[in-house]
Amino acid sequence: MENGTVADVDSPDNTGCIDAASTAAKTIGRIPDSCADLKLLGNHRSGIYSVMGVKQVKSVYCDFTKPNNDPNFEKMIGIVDTKTRRVYFHAQRTSVYSTASSTVPFDVVHLDEGDAMLPSGIFTAPTPGTYYFAFSGISTSNGAPRVELQLKTATVDWTSIGRAVGAGADFQTFALHATLQLGANDEIRLFLVSGNIHDSPTHTTNFIGFLIDEELE
Repeated sequence: MENGTVADVDSPDNTGCIDAASTAAKTIGRIPDSCADLKLLGNHRSGIYSVMGVKQVKSVYCDFTKPNNDPNFEKMIGIVDTKTRRVYFHAQRTSVYSTASSTVPFDVVHLDEGDAMLPSGIFTAPTPGTYYFAFSGISTSNGAPRVELQLKTATVDWTSIGRAVGAGADFQTFALHATLQLGANDEIRLFLVSGNIHDSPTHTTNFIGFLIDEELE
């Protein structure tokens, strides 16, 4: 490195040998977030690279034949789907549930990647990010069901995010969906406000959720 510039790793010295200093390990003290950072680290081969974006990893094309201030020096390609863990679940019931003003529990949890969903009905986000949730159930004629999707954070108690209302008749489907931005340890539950949710061993009550995008730090 001379005058603050990084030597080209492909350039031989006057003896025809690669300068050992140009191939030495380098660091900028953080994860690179641009082609300019990669250039500082000694990268001089144009191509597609992964760099750190705002809470996500992004894919960029770096044209190292151009100066840093050239608009074509760095071109955004897209977002890299990077997660430190997988999170998804599928829970079901096997019998009618009619306890008003309570969390809807589940008899069967078929999938629970990430260990985030409890049979008690509480989902705890293991990592910050964007999550998707979906619920579907069957009504009964004994009382029109009203089910809320509720969120609890470190600073706010249970709050309704959305509500599904079933008909006061047998075997009518009702459902709700939500895409939410959650922090680590935020909690999600289904809350039966009133009425009855029909079910049987055929599993007509379904609750699913999964992590779409993780906020990387």
